[in-house]
Amino acid sequence: MQNIIFYLPSSLFLIMAFVFLLLWRIGLSSSWQWGAGFAQTASGFALSSFPIEPTFDQFTSGILYIGAAYSYGSAILIHFEQPLRQWTRRALAIGFLAPHTYLVLIIPSLRWDLFLIEIVFACLLGSTIWLAASRAKFAADVAFIIASSLVVIDCLVRGVVFTFLIQTSDEMADFLHSAYNLSVHVSTITVCMLFPFSAIAAMTAAAVNRHRNAAEQDPLTSLLNRRGFEQATQRSSGGTLLTGAIIVCDIDHFKKINDSFGHATGDHVIVEVSKELLKIQNQKTHIARFGGEEFVIFVLDASEIEVAQIAETLREKIATRRWVDLGFDRKVTASFGVAELDLSDFSVDAAIDRADRALYLAKLAGRNQVALASSIQEKHLGSAGAMKSKTAGPTSRPTAASV
Repeated sequence: MQNIIFYLPSSLFLIMAFVFLLLWRIGLSSSWQWGAGFAQTASGFALSSFPIEPTFDQFTSGILYIGAAYSYGSAILIHFEQPLRQWTRRALAIGFLAPHTYLVLIIPSLRWDLFLIEIVFACLLGSTIWLAASRAKFAADVAFIIASSLVVIDCLVRGVVFTFLIQTSDEMADFLHSAYNLSVHVSTITVCMLFPFSAIAAMTAAAVNRHRNAAEQDPLTSLLNRRGFEQATQRSSGGTLLTGAIIVCDIDHFKKINDSFGHATGDHVIVEVSKELLKIQNQKTHIARFGGEEFVIFVLDASEIEVAQIAETLREKIATRRWVDLGFDRKVTASFGVAELDLSDFSVDAAIDRADRALYLAKLAGRNQVALASSIQEKHLGSAGAMKSKTAGPTSRPTAASV
């Protein structure tokens, strides 16, 4: 049984190294450093399973474990899209070599060298976990952070216990059959194997999210596309009736921009307009590009008047922006239509249609304007009331209440 415990970690980590390199090759893993970390860990354990010479084994395995910690840290920071902070981490990893060399080759002290390895490993891995924890988006990310933290705690506890609480041999030759070596292998098979499996789960969750974003995002602007907008509004409803208002925005005379300055410039204009729209982004706002130069914004739990003020702010920002940096000094404007969701609306589609008709009214009125769907309805009702007063004869006098 003990032989199995000693041989198992090196085999498991070698398999993990190949698995993670394969995941990197197929694009599921964000970094090759996962494979490098597990390969170094497997090599370190191999020196315990197949020892060569005690001093050489201790010196080499120490370097391999710290190299693994550095690789794991880099992979974690890349996964969570955090700065690598390479100079700081490299300084710690390279700085480890001086005391490690001293404790192994100059005044051989197995106990203090093991303590040094545990502390530096925990610092390299723990610091990256601390930096990445706030970026955990999914349950799999949280599980991965917890599993990684357990590895750090395992290192710290073992380092303290076997250095200060349990008297162990200081001879390099005694490491192979020591209680310390056995504890490393046991904790690796039990607690520490959660680390690679939780990493795979976090990578899978990130890959699923990337594919979903690719299906629901506009590739030019990174705004939602039509499908993403529909999914976002459905998630916001939670099965209940939605309340809020819609803005439909269209860049004025966009075809002339494309014809005069080229489609590349037109694309730049679309991107810059989308950046202005993103400035109002919050948890209650969904912004989408529906195609071409048309954008749709849904503001949850807002009235038509409130959203009209937002639209007016956006209109002014776009109209007053200087476009010299894109290679032309032409003024770019946009027209907006605004409509509030009615209680009779089963989805936002009906409100989008009303906002689209309001947008058309803004275009007819000269562009670079904000038009409200309610104003169209009032005009329609006013026209209907006027027709009714004409057909009713002189005895019928329309009032505000009757309209």
